[in-house]
Amino acid sequence: MLTTIIIDDSTLQRLATTRFVGDHTELNLIGTYSDARVGLEAANSLKPDLLILDVEMPELGGFDVLSRLTHDCQVILYSTRAKFALEAFQYAQVKDFLMKPMYKPRFEKSIERILKNSVSQLREPRTLGSFVEVTSWSKAS
Repeated sequence: MLTTIIIDDSTLQRLATTRFVGDHTELNLIGTYSDARVGLEAANSLKPDLLILDVEMPELGGFDVLSRLTHDCQVILYSTRAKFALEAFQYAQVKDFLMKPMYKPRFEKSIERILKNSVSQLREPRTLGSFVEVTSWSKAS
């Protein structure tokens, strides 16, 4: 299960995204934020596995948030403007870029890709001498 934070100044889009996340059994929503500064602080403190982030917000935009994250997490960026898509993928942690309004089938496809990527990374075999250890995911407390 991926811990998830949503940061979006648009109340309607934040509520819609919250519903999409809540409908997905593999996502655990741990916070929603309308203020990017507060959301960034929470993301750096709570260290979610997934950050769903609006690009255009007052004072601190999505790209500013990305450059100030202090930990690695997977990110879905979204915006009403397609022109931000190219810049979005300049950030290694950005796994997808979605257009607003976000539609559930497209959101689901994005989450499936992220989950598939997460599982493959977590199950990469490591060689330990003559042994091979296949690790599975477990969240450290």
